Amino acid sequence: MDTANLFTAALQLPDPWKVGSVQFRDVEDGGRELHMGIGFKPGSRFPCPQDGCVQADCMVHDTRERVWRHLDFFRYKAFIHAAVPRVICSQHGVGTVGAPWARPGSGFTLLFEAWAAEPAKHMPAGVLAGLVGQSDTRLWRFIAHYAQEARRLLDCTGAEAIGIDETSRKGHGYITVVADPAEHDVVDVTPGKDSSTVERFARDFMDHNGVPEYVRSVTCDMSLGLQKGVREHLPNARRIVDRFHVIKHANEAVDEVGKTQGRGNKLLKKTKYLWLGNERSLSPARLQTKRNLMRQRLKTARACRMRETLRDIYQDSQSPAGAYGGLTRLCSWMTRSRLEPMKRFAALIRRHCHEIMAYFHHPYANAILEGLNSIIQNIKRRARGLRNMDYFATMIYLNSSNLDLKAVTTN
Repeated sequence: MDTANLFTAALQLPDPWKVGSVQFRDVEDGGRELHMGIGFKPGSRFPCPQDGCVQADCMVHDTRERVWRHLDFFRYKAFIHAAVPRVICSQHGVGTVGAPWARPGSGFTLLFEAWAAEPAKHMPAGVLAGLVGQSDTRLWRFIAHYAQEARRLLDCTGAEAIGIDETSRKGHGYITVVADPAEHDVVDVTPGKDSSTVERFARDFMDHNGVPEYVRSVTCDMSLGLQKGVREHLPNARRIVDRFHVIKHANEAVDEVGKTQGRGNKLLKKTKYLWLGNERSLSPARLQTKRNLMRQRLKTARACRMRETLRDIYQDSQSPAGAYGGLTRLCSWMTRSRLEPMKRFAALIRRHCHEIMAYFHHPYANAILEGLNSIIQNIKRRARGLRNMDYFATMIYLNSSNLDLKAVTTN
């Protein structure tokens, strides 16, 4: 078997396509590239490229030269060159025949796209782009295509609970992530963080066989926009404010107290993360520093003790009634504390008491969002090479949606 026939068989080209030439070319950086020329037999006829047309023996009108990046051949970049025919159909006129080795409009072969889609889950865009020698823009264009195609296979039939959380990239705005607590994966990523995000989710949910009226519980934060969206578009759902978001607000209140007091107290210089961090993550020296500061008559130390009491309520409450009693006492303490950020936090708890207490009836609701937030924070750190929020959303789908990429990349 000669080289041309060998590569024709390796590429699994259907008749009448065949490899006509195989050559290595020197490039400017001193390396070499493999270039394969594909053609078709003289006198070949092709089906009309128009969907639904039954004409299968259209004559070739002319050809257009195209180039596709293919999988590397050992350590050499590989490219396919082909004169793609345009055919004449008696019903639809002149149309371009699709290349069996590539998607229409793509500059990559199907095999290359299938290979690159998988490592995109695990490495930054810039690293992957450098690895394959392509721009990240071209790369993420087809990765996003396959992520969306795989999402079409999503089936939300019977879903009765969802978790909603928003996240942002500095300088790039917000996106809202919707997860299925039962399946432990993301079902929708949509821009914004107001009531319209719930509306867009509800439409997408219905496109995937979900029924908004069947949703019975929504785990989310205390955003008034989300509250309005859930009320209007998920009318039978009960809102559950999860532990993660309540403690996040507590941390913000403690940080505000620390910033205010720290302006005039040298003891608090460079101690922000002593108050906000988990004690288990502190080194022995920093833990001892925090304990010493806790014994001082500091407003920040008092606010920190309130936040720790809140954590204890979530961790140790044996029943919803016990949790309610603990929150009531904590709110009274914060209200009398003369610490304005803690007083505002107490008022926030009271305004959303019904939704916060719902968590203690459904404590499982917190796990999916906390786990999801950890994944998204990791994606943020890796996403510096992504140019816009659409690519960021694609990364979330790839890492958190259990997409079946093989189902859409296998030709």
